[in-house]
Amino acid sequence: MKLPDLKLRLVSSLALAAAMLFIGAPATAQEGDPTAETGTDPRDFAPKFMPYYRYTELENGLENQALTLFGLFAFSSTAAMTYEIPVGYKVDVSDTPLENPDGTCGPGGIDGGEGIGIPDVSFLAGNCEKTGVGDMNLRFMWRTDWDALGGDWLTAVQVDLPTASDERLGSEQVKLGPALIFVKDIPAWPGPGAFYALMNFYFFDAFGDDDRDDVSMYLGRWFVMLPLSEPDGSFWGGWYALPEFQPMYDFEESHFSFWAGPEFGKMLSPGNIFYLKTGWGADPDEDEGDRDFTFEVGYRFFMD
Repeated sequence: MKLPDLKLRLVSSLALAAAMLFIGAPATAQEGDPTAETGTDPRDFAPKFMPYYRYTELENGLENQALTLFGLFAFSSTAAMTYEIPVGYKVDVSDTPLENPDGTCGPGGIDGGEGIGIPDVSFLAGNCEKTGVGDMNLRFMWRTDWDALGGDWLTAVQVDLPTASDERLGSEQVKLGPALIFVKDIPAWPGPGAFYALMNFYFFDAFGDDDRDDVSMYLGRWFVMLPLSEPDGSFWGGWYALPEFQPMYDFEESHFSFWAGPEFGKMLSPGNIFYLKTGWGADPDEDEGDRDFTFEVGYRFFMD
């Protein structure tokens, strides 16, 4: 099957699947009352829907904007799946070395970023920006009964799918990312609900466009959940902080990068959470397309 045919089938079938998940996700797999949660705990399989907008600027000047639909579907108390669909995705290279004096772009190339959903734009020519649908991903997660180190362990695998509407907006590859996740509560924090989570992924390209670079990369998503106030229905109640750290190592390029960003959120009402998240790259490398600055705003809604 040719890749364009594969993409057409994937877009139609996965869009339908995502719509079914959003409309009919069961609410029977949760543990406890999700209305008192923020939706940030990897152990929490309460069905939820989360649209968010993210702006990303790389050190080399490339800008990316994405409006993404995210949701969680629980199969049981120990198995769940998330979907992430960039329904509005824009790549802009007008502030990079690709821009010509007449406003066109190319020929030439810059690195399009490592493992963060931004494609390789080394072949981009003509217009300096492109908008459409980006690559989506599915993540399958399983809770284990392991009790090592006094915490909870989950296994997962993320599947990145080449659903982008244009080759300049996607990787043209199917990528797999098996993961091992460790979550541990922090009883010393004032009030309940504090924890830290260490999510560790290894991504590699399974099959796809042979013209694209091979992928072999470690990505860590490490974060700490810190409730700041009890959800009492007032403006000052229901606030939390979620600092996140992302170490990343590209085995193909032998390159290490690091990103960190705090998330601040508020429970507007039971099952409704609004959040803001900013982030910065630590000593980003322009030649490697490291992240320089990110901004994200989103909303979480529990579907029960």
